Amino acid sequence: MIDCSGWKGKAKWIRAIEEVKEPLPEMDKIKVFIDSKNPGGFSWIVPLPDKTLVGSLSYSNPKLFLPVVDKRLIEIHGGSIPRVKPIKPQSSIIVFGDRTGLIKTFTGGGIFGIAELISSNNYTKAFSELSKEIRKQYYLTTLVEKSWRIWLSLARIYKDKTIKAEKEFDFHSMLLFSH
Repeated sequence: MIDCSGWKGKAKWIRAIEEVKEPLPEMDKIKVFIDSKNPGGFSWIVPLPDKTLVGSLSYSNPKLFLPVVDKRLIEIHGGSIPRVKPIKPQSSIIVFGDRTGLIKTFTGGGIFGIAELISSNNYTKAFSELSKEIRKQYYLTTLVEKSWRIWLSLARIYKDKTIKAEKEFDFHSMLLFSH
């Protein structure tokens, strides 16, 4: 049996919005913005060759924290994201999608987790590795939210720093822990 019925447990819901705009050819780095009035949330500008992604997420209204980019709006999307801890699946049932709780803590995406599970030769091992990362993200996010003012000060360490990502899946805990 395979269960893809969506998330059924408790969750902290965060709202997100992302605008797709014309490219910013003069910009070549992702910019992340943290606002003292947006605990647990942040905003971003992601320049790509064919477009620019401008977004924000917040427990309140993400539009309040959306960076202003003076380019033509092409598309807008967003919605609510459940911040959850992954479930431990029953041994007889294979679960995929949001049902697993392998929901990226910051973006709400589950497709990369699904791809990892489907392409793996060992579902249990892949699930365990992804679950470990999502749990780290969940606990780190909870800690950051509870100590927001302290983290705002510490965030200055990353100001104007480049952080390299090695995988498509959002391994945000690598910011604090080395693997």
